[in-house]
Amino acid sequence: MGDMLRGAGSECEPIRAIKRDLGVDVPHPPSRQAGSADTRRSAYNRRSFLRLGASAALAGLAWPMFRAEFARAGGTVYCNPNRPSTPAEALAALLAGNALWASGNQQHPGEDATRRACVATYGQTPFAAILSCADSRVPPALIFDQGLGDLFVVRVAGNSNALVAEQSLAYGVKKLGALVLFVLGHEDCGAVKAAVASYPHPAEHFVRLIYPAVRKARSIVKRNGGSPNDPKEVVPVAIEQHVIQTVAQLGAREPFRSATAHNQLKIVGGVYSLDNQTIASVTQ
Repeated sequence: MGDMLRGAGSECEPIRAIKRDLGVDVPHPPSRQAGSADTRRSAYNRRSFLRLGASAALAGLAWPMFRAEFARAGGTVYCNPNRPSTPAEALAALLAGNALWASGNQQHPGEDATRRACVATYGQTPFAAILSCADSRVPPALIFDQGLGDLFVVRVAGNSNALVAEQSLAYGVKKLGALVLFVLGHEDCGAVKAAVASYPHPAEHFVRLIYPAVRKARSIVKRNGGSPNDPKEVVPVAIEQHVIQTVAQLGAREPFRSATAHNQLKIVGGVYSLDNQTIASVTQ
């Protein structure tokens, strides 16, 4: 695929198209002499792809019949031209994307050759930072229906605010300009179930990070007349409480606190349903 994308020059055609539209000088690719080693290798590669029956699809990706889609503002190239400009718009975009995913009408934006080439050349400008569980059933880019360069995602078992996760999210907010920080929990979370089962005894670090939520959940269940020793009652409440507590923790720390105070960031949390694929908000 690399040879098909590069063609005759040192850059793939989508990158050259983007540079032309930005007004960057793009030299004409150097010509190759007939019979040269490069030409022979190119011919060999083309024959190989033909034998594999994949050249048509690869050529469709590599030789775009469209203009590059991007935006430029203040010297920054935004490869996601419809990037939200406010925290409220960023949250709305996430929820709208989840609605498309849940209804089976996802658009799969930002996956084409132009977006791939643009982010490779000009970097990322994500509009949202996501702290989610590592569970393979909950991939943020899919359930929010977003493309390359749209989301800065940190995934850890139990979507906990561990130090490395917090520092990574800070980078996404402070350096990359994410407008919304979304803490994403989900139903049937294995990490939360492990925390409920082992509380309050010694356990792995990622499990103990969830103990404060388990303690709060047990208290809520008992206050509502349930059994704090019944995992079926405690786990769903602990999942919500863990998201709520994580949002509060992040909101009290820098750089998140200052960013929210200046209306540059919104921190919210929700729980993803494995049954209907929607996200229910658990924070205001």
